[in-house]
Amino acid sequence: MLHLALALAVFYVLHSLLAWTGVKRWVHSVLGLDRWYRLVYTALSLLLFAWVYFAYTRAGHCEPFWAIGPPVIIFGWSLVVLGACLAAAAVLRFGGMAFLGLAPEERGTLVRSGLHGRVRHPIYSGSLLSLVGWLCLSPNWPTVLSILITVLYLPIGIHLEELKLIADHGDAYRRYRDEVPALVPRWHTKEP
Repeated sequence: MLHLALALAVFYVLHSLLAWTGVKRWVHSVLGLDRWYRLVYTALSLLLFAWVYFAYTRAGHCEPFWAIGPPVIIFGWSLVVLGACLAAAAVLRFGGMAFLGLAPEERGTLVRSGLHGRVRHPIYSGSLLSLVGWLCLSPNWPTVLSILITVLYLPIGIHLEELKLIADHGDAYRRYRDEVPALVPRWHTKEP
């Protein structure tokens, strides 16, 4: 379990550190990786996620907290798929190829429509939904630890991401932040 906690902590720390504008500028000035930074970031994230998965599978055999019958399996997989679709829709909204680093990233205007008109961080929301679904499917201590560390990280990740968005969009992002919830979508929409 300690290995899993370490893998998750390293994953989240490096996720935030490598997304920080200061690190991007430093890497560009030293290595000249401006065009390929996002691709390297994605590859490193996948590698770190593979480490998290490996640590999760090696966390030891843990008895489930409850019986897992067909209704729980259907409910759990429904949450996993819904969360994955929510996160994927957010990635695609910004151009999936650019998000992955396979196409040049374009600086655009602040997105406030569609999914982003209901929740500011749909990738994080989708990830949380998938984790809750995974808890239904695998109700054990490694899953609880993964969720706990993720929930502890999210306020930090959101804060750091929003600092970058405020630097990029200024008062427009501050207004957006005041009007749209961070993680739990609102069901009614307001005009931006």
